[in-house]
Amino acid sequence: GDADLIALYGSDGATVTFDKLAEEYDAWWAPSHNTKGLNARLGFWRDLYGTDRIVEIGAGSIRAALEKYQATHAPASTNRLRSCLSSIFSYAIKQKGYITSNPVRQVPSLTEDNKRKRYLSDDERMAVIVACKASDWEKLYLLVLLALTTGARLNEILWLRWSDIDFSNRTAIIHKTKNGDPRTLTLPKNAIDELQKHRQIGSGLVFPGRRKFDQPFEFRRHWNKALEDAGIEDFRYHDLRHSAASYLAMSGASLIEIAEVLGHKSLETTKRYSHLSVEHKKKLTDRVLGELDL
Repeated sequence: GDADLIALYGSDGATVTFDKLAEEYDAWWAPSHNTKGLNARLGFWRDLYGTDRIVEIGAGSIRAALEKYQATHAPASTNRLRSCLSSIFSYAIKQKGYITSNPVRQVPSLTEDNKRKRYLSDDERMAVIVACKASDWEKLYLLVLLALTTGARLNEILWLRWSDIDFSNRTAIIHKTKNGDPRTLTLPKNAIDELQKHRQIGSGLVFPGRRKFDQPFEFRRHWNKALEDAGIEDFRYHDLRHSAASYLAMSGASLIEIAEVLGHKSLETTKRYSHLSVEHKKKLTDRVLGELDL
C-alpha cells in the first residue's frame, strides 16, 4: 500500500520486481518441500505481475485476478492459487524484509463447495451448443464438445496436442493429469468428426494462442459471451465436466464406470453423482420389475 511505498522508498524492497521475488522464493522453498503444482501457480502470478514492483501490487488487482480465475475453476483450486501468492508475500516480509504487509490478507479465501452439482439440462445444452457454433472463435464449439463428450478437465483439453490424438482408434492420450497419471480419453464419433475439420499435422496444440502458439488460447471472453447469448446463469466451464458425469449417471452408468471416464482415483469424489444413478435405477425398476404380474 501507500505506507509501504513511502516507508520503503529508496530501499531494496522498493525496486524488487515480482519476477525476482518469485525466483528467490522458489529457490528457498523447493529444496525441502513437495513442489507439485507450485510451478503452475508461480507461473500464473509471474505471467500476471512479472516486472511489476512488489510494493505496487495491491489487493484490488489480486482480487480481480482471483475472480477471473474462479470463473473456470473450483473454489479449492482458487484458494490454492491465493495461498501460493500469500506465501510468496509472507516470504518477502519475514525472510527478506522487502515489505511490511501482505496484500493477499485483504482478499478472503472462498468457501469450498467442491461437491457442486450444476449441470446443463437438455434445453440448456442445446442453447449453449447453438451459441458456441455462432461464436467469433471457430473452435469454441470443439472445446465445449470435447468437455461434454469426454468429461475431461479444462487443462487436459487446452494442452491437448494433435500428436496425442489417434484418429483411427478414436482415443487421445492425456500425459499430465491432475492426479499425475497419464490416461486415455475415448472420443465419440461426433468429437472425432469435429476434430477432423480442424486437424493439423505435427505436435502443435489443438487450441493454440493467437500469438503464443505454445500456450493455450485465451477462450474465456468467447465462452462468457456464449453463455450470455444462451441465457445460461450460474454455470462455469468446469460444470461441463459435471454435465458429462451426470448424463452418464442418468443413463445407468455405475460409479466405477463414471470414475473411469473422469479419471477419479477415488470413488468418494464420484459419489456426488450417486443420487442420479439411484433415480435412474428407481425408474428402471418401476418400469420393468414393478410391472411384473406377481
